[in-house]
Amino acid sequence: MCILFTDVAQVANAARNYEILHERDNDDAERPDKRQKSGDRHQPTTQQSSHR
Repeated sequence: MCILFTDVAQVANAARNYEILHERDNDDAERPDKRQKSGDRHQPTTQQSSHR
């Protein structure tokens, strides 16, 4: 990925986000059930309203 950065803070934030992303990937690899549970919680509002 090639992104043009105009500020040092943007580079620092991008590096931090990259590290966080990979930490989450490692956590999900260790606990595969975590991703399934979080996916069940985030349902579209159209599905929830139809159950009433």
